[in-house]
Amino acid sequence: MSRMLLACGGTGGHLAPGIALAQRLSDEGHECLLMVSSKIVDAKMTAQYSRLRFVAGRGRGFGPGLINKLRFFPALVVSVWSAWRLLRQFKPQALICFGGFMSVAPALACFFSGVPVLVHEANRRPGKAVRLIARFAAAIHLPHGVRLEGIALSRQHDSGYPVRAEIRPLGRDVARRALGMPAAGRMLLVVGGSQGATVLNRWVETHQEEFSRHDIQVLCLTGPGGREGEIRSGDSVIRYLPFCDQMAAAYSAADLAVTRAGAGTLAELATCRTPSILVPYPQATDDHQTANARQAAEAGTAILLPEQEIRRLSEAVLSRINDKTILAGMRDALALADASNRWEELAQETIKLAHAQECATR
Repeated sequence: MSRMLLACGGTGGHLAPGIALAQRLSDEGHECLLMVSSKIVDAKMTAQYSRLRFVAGRGRGFGPGLINKLRFFPALVVSVWSAWRLLRQFKPQALICFGGFMSVAPALACFFSGVPVLVHEANRRPGKAVRLIARFAAAIHLPHGVRLEGIALSRQHDSGYPVRAEIRPLGRDVARRALGMPAAGRMLLVVGGSQGATVLNRWVETHQEEFSRHDIQVLCLTGPGGREGEIRSGDSVIRYLPFCDQMAAAYSAADLAVTRAGAGTLAELATCRTPSILVPYPQATDDHQTANARQAAEAGTAILLPEQEIRRLSEAVLSRINDKTILAGMRDALALADASNRWEELAQETIKLAHAQECATR
């Protein structure tokens, strides 16, 4: 079987699909090594996967600000050297990149070493790292309908978002018991992505009395270093958690979610059939979260609410969380979105390229 190096990490949106693909490849007998960052979010996520191998790589983002940009290039040289040393030890037959600053150095090291590179972009507006790596990658996997200019179309493929094996829908009562949340009443899930979102955390805090009046249970994932604790008022429970290692249960327990609009979050919401109101992170590179959210809204799986209009969020939640007709329609659309989330070609092409590289180097 082949050896695969996966460059992911830095955010949950980069790390989660890497883990999902590694699960798939490992199940088929291939040896996988995942290069991740040294961030807390990576450490928390990787701790759940004892059967996978992880290594902390070197990397630095490009900006913002002049100082950060000047520091990027010396850091890149060190990162490429570190990645090259890892290649000599692990000897992969293929590299799969998932974008972000953790992908650039191993991609360059593999390119100069003759190791085939594949790159996967989950967002509808490809980031800087993906646009760079795409120039020399053997294959580029992109969301349906997204293409990069100046790159041969034969190397560009439609691809879904790899979803981790454990992200599967659960019965609502089972999910709530797993989380320790009340079985009765409507439940709202608030997620600011793997890093958390201060604006969403504050929104929950300022509307606690309103949730209590309407008997709404709330699970708010506050992000690393965020608030932790529980508030009970009448039949309402509001729980704050910095991190949740039971995301399938969190999605499945909720009647409605308020989330950012990363591609990974959207794929997992679809898998678990969780209707949502999307509040895209406005400072995301190239405003890619708004592009993701707009497509989801057009497909009927979610509602788009820009952050600058967050004053309308309470009304949007209360008008929909008790409307069974609206929620049922969104769940039907989510089922269609999940059915179209095909990423088998990414795994198959990875295996094919690795096998060809293995034969060529014998």
